[in-house]
Amino acid sequence: MDAVVITHNSADDLRGLLECDPLRQAFPRLIVADSASSDGSPEMAESAGAEVVKLEENEGFGKAANVGMERARTPVAAILNPDIRLPEPDALTPLDGHFSDPSVGMAAPSLVLPDGRLQDSAREVPTPLDLVRRRPRGETELGAVRADQPVDAPWVVAAFFLVRKSAFERVGGFDEDFQLYFEDVDLCVRMREQGWRVRHDPRSRVVHYHRGESRKSLTGWSTRQHVRSALRFYCKHPSYAVGRRSHRKRGDR
Repeated sequence: MDAVVITHNSADDLRGLLECDPLRQAFPRLIVADSASSDGSPEMAESAGAEVVKLEENEGFGKAANVGMERARTPVAAILNPDIRLPEPDALTPLDGHFSDPSVGMAAPSLVLPDGRLQDSAREVPTPLDLVRRRPRGETELGAVRADQPVDAPWVVAAFFLVRKSAFERVGGFDEDFQLYFEDVDLCVRMREQGWRVRHDPRSRVVHYHRGESRKSLTGWSTRQHVRSALRFYCKHPSYAVGRRSHRKRGDR
C-alpha cells in the first residue's frame, strides 16, 4: 500500500516517521508531498528512499494531498501527517479489511496521544455552537464517536486514514479552497453524500504526536484560520450550520 505524507517545514516530525520501522514495513512506498519547506524536509525524505513531490508554494494540506494522491498506484492508499507512528506493522490490518466492502471509501483508526489518551479523531459534524464549546478547557469530547467495534463515522480527522483511490478521485479529492482545517470534514461529508461509507475502527491504533494548535489560543493565527475555514464549510454546507445532521447508520456486512 502506498502512503502520502504531507509536510511543510516538518523536519523533526518527518525524521521520526522515516525512522519508524513498523511504518516503513507497512508502507513500502512513501510519497512525501512537500509544500515549499525550507528546513531540509524534502532532502531528508529523498535520502531515506521516499518519493518526493515538491510544491513551489504552501497552498495548504488539501492541495498537497491531492498532488500526492495523483502519484499513488495502489487501489487503497494512506494519507497521513508526519507526526504519525505505527506501533507494529500489522496495526492497520483491521482497517485494510474494510475495503473488501465496495461501499467503503475511507477507514480510520483510533489515534493514541503520546500520554496514552485517545484523541477524539472520529466525530459528529460540529455545529457552530459545538466549536465554541470546544475551545480551551471546553468540552473536547463533544461529538466524539467512541466505540469498541467498527462503526460508520460522520467524519475522521486527516492526521491518518486509508482511502479508496477511485472514491477519492470521484468526489474530486480535497477542496483546495480550505487552506487549513475543515478540509477533512468537507471531504467526509462529500464522500457520504455520494454514497461512500466512512469507517472508524478502534481495533486499529496508531500514535499521533498531536499539538492541537487551534485550541491553544483564542487570538492566534491557527485559531483565526480555523474560524475562516469553519465559515467556508458552513457556507458550502449550510444545513450543518443550524443543527447536527444525523448520518446514516449501517452495520458491518
